[in-house]
Amino acid sequence: MASSRALLALTVLLVAVAWRVFFSKYKYFQNGSVFVTKFNSSYDFIVVGGGAAGSVLAARLSENKDITILLLEAGGSDWGNPKIDTPGMAPVTLKTDVDWDYTAEPQDGLLQGLRDERPTWPRGKVLGGSSSINAMIVVRGFKSDYDRWAQYTGDRTWDYAHLLHYFKKMEDMRVPELRDSEFHGKDGPLKVEHCSDTSPLSHKFVEAGKSMGYADSIDYNTGATKGGVFYIQHNRANGERLSASKAYLYPAMDRPNLHIAINSHVQKIVIEDKRAVGVELIKDGQKHLVRSRREVVLSAGAIGSAHILLLSGVGPREQLQNLHIPVKADLPVGHNLQDHIFIDLIASIEQPLSWTSADISSWWSILKYQFFGTGILALPYACETVAFKCIRKEAKEQEWPDLQLHIASLVIEAGKANVFNRKAETDAELSYRDAAGYGFTCLPSLLRPESRGNISLVTSDPFDYPRIHANYLDSEMDVEMLIDGVEECKRLINSQPMKAIGSKLMDAVPIKACKHHKFDSREYWACVIRRTPLTIYHPVGTCKMGPQGDPSAVLDSKLRVQGISGLRVADASVMPWVTSGNTHIPTIAIAEKAADLLLERNPLPPNKS
Repeated sequence: MASSRALLALTVLLVAVAWRVFFSKYKYFQNGSVFVTKFNSSYDFIVVGGGAAGSVLAARLSENKDITILLLEAGGSDWGNPKIDTPGMAPVTLKTDVDWDYTAEPQDGLLQGLRDERPTWPRGKVLGGSSSINAMIVVRGFKSDYDRWAQYTGDRTWDYAHLLHYFKKMEDMRVPELRDSEFHGKDGPLKVEHCSDTSPLSHKFVEAGKSMGYADSIDYNTGATKGGVFYIQHNRANGERLSASKAYLYPAMDRPNLHIAINSHVQKIVIEDKRAVGVELIKDGQKHLVRSRREVVLSAGAIGSAHILLLSGVGPREQLQNLHIPVKADLPVGHNLQDHIFIDLIASIEQPLSWTSADISSWWSILKYQFFGTGILALPYACETVAFKCIRKEAKEQEWPDLQLHIASLVIEAGKANVFNRKAETDAELSYRDAAGYGFTCLPSLLRPESRGNISLVTSDPFDYPRIHANYLDSEMDVEMLIDGVEECKRLINSQPMKAIGSKLMDAVPIKACKHHKFDSREYWACVIRRTPLTIYHPVGTCKMGPQGDPSAVLDSKLRVQGISGLRVADASVMPWVTSGNTHIPTIAIAEKAADLLLERNPLPPNKS
């Protein structure tokens, strides 16, 4: 009976939100269909991938009325999809038609607690890409992230002072206290706000952080901070998800120089005489060849962009020759793969201050969201607060946090919403968590992993997924950092403000696979971490930019594929090192800068803030 009521509530929510979404977006579709079914023979620019980077890039390029742009997206439209528009339904989008649903390879001695001993790697297969299914957390990273890029590439325009212009350009800051900050913008397409209806527990987290010595600050997006505990900044508008497609593409959809094609699967880049001249793609069961007069830009993400380059003959020579793919450029495509990982710890509290799983499908939550855009359904994964801390000596010296705590005001119950791809027996062993009722989830996150993975082809068939070697925890330093993160979560749980509301670590029962270690020792937690390392869905680096001629780099600092003219990459795959935090906003900044590079605009001067 309870499940029937929950299903009915979910159905009502979907219908109500769909109705709301239709009217909020109707203005963009008054003139009929915005998606092309027939292509011009050629365009000035072809952008492959309609995700976060591709949406930004296509929209910015189309501001110039004298050029034509074709944006190709392998997935469908995000318009009118209430599962996408409702932040709290983000977990429901996983393993559906809007998710590529990749999985990484097994690793010896690791991942035994996951299904098939494989990490799941969700990636958005829809307009907006992963910005249509992610947690909407606005984190730029820190000054040292970008200054390191600039120093390595030899191109100072990648430093934080230069990129701050792009962070401000994209932003419409709606947090009143930050609206006039020198570090924030207020005229950009991407609205940024705090959630207006947080749980009482979120305020306790901030109080607890202060008691632990965390800095008392409202803003973690200034570029430099020793750390602190903060209310999360989200990219939302009126309680709805504001993906890159909604923020950038929707306002540009009526421009005659921009063609957008969905359900268009690019097979390869056509390269003639060391120049990219177009793309081959499949749409509606038919093959098409579309030519570019100026450039092809790959914005298909860390997996997709690398995959398409390899299929096009750009990649490691031996790998391509083994699959009988003609080699156009011998480059380390697919190498340098990085991802943030965390583990989850559960704490219960005695007072009714948090959200509960029952709140997600309650009538009251549905009504609050439908009429006011507030409540748990306005929050992805109930994430309300975040903390950053400097752990290593280098981090402390440079004021460059290397640990992040995602703190959800909800107990993520074992097996109820398995976004972590754990085995059924793993969840069964963790079933004691379900008794928590009120409580929270603390997720310590490794910000600068030392380990590196890679992506490679399995076959030359463009519809066969590539092989993903995440290579998690190859470096012992990564394990040690996550153990430090566990200790930090325990400090939070045992802090005086949290103890005052009855905070208690639920994971106080040793799991069978690690019971040969002393419980709560560093050896014990190392065993737990190796058993179930969890992706935060931040893959980057597989088309690394670097200085001209660097054999470890695929691109130069202008994002041009080395040795191939008329071909660039602009997405998270270009990062030499992953940024210290959630990667959505850095990816948009890369796309904003790429638009200026493609249009041959002078780089913006360094910001003095």
